[in-house]
Amino acid sequence: MELHLITDGCQSAERTADILRLIEPDIDMLHIREKHLSAAELYEFMFTVSERGCCSPSKLAVNDRVDAALLFGAGTVQLTSNSLPLQLVKRTFPKLRCGASVHSLQEARAAEQAGANYVLYGHIYDSVSKPGLPPRGLSSLEELCRAVSIPVIALGGIQPRHVRGIRRAGASGIAVMSGIWKADDPAEAAKEYRRMLIT
Repeated sequence: MELHLITDGCQSAERTADILRLIEPDIDMLHIREKHLSAAELYEFMFTVSERGCCSPSKLAVNDRVDAALLFGAGTVQLTSNSLPLQLVKRTFPKLRCGASVHSLQEARAAEQAGANYVLYGHIYDSVSKPGLPPRGLSSLEELCRAVSIPVIALGGIQPRHVRGIRRAGASGIAVMSGIWKADDPAEAAKEYRRMLIT
């Protein structure tokens, strides 16, 4: 199973890079999700994270910004319902790996049909980033995993103790935000997630 780490918009590029340098071996992908940054600021953020954080651009997924992902040479772009159409992006840039953020089985099927390489699905558990919204739960995750043939990455309130249930539901990995960024010891938190993913 894969471990995806999503930036939370609260860390500077320097702090992100400093933490990443400690945990880079334990994560499979870093999602750059910094909606408040301009294109130029986003590029600079990615440069700092990649160089100072010792992270290969191929390990970066850029949220929404196809232009920035291509210009920087990032391995993946993460598209949402507000992004450019996935099918158009794949047709225009067939070598670009595309993830799709989905919130229903129907959206996941549509993303697979449009050429998504994987889907990010959630939130599975109560999440501080989604206050007041009920989680979708493991049964919903299992149904979605059975309905598509591409990898499903689960996200939303995931703690290390949840990993085995997520694996049994059929997911190919997890995506984490506050579980690492807000941990007292981000490096130890990342190692704990990794331990649970491989046992």
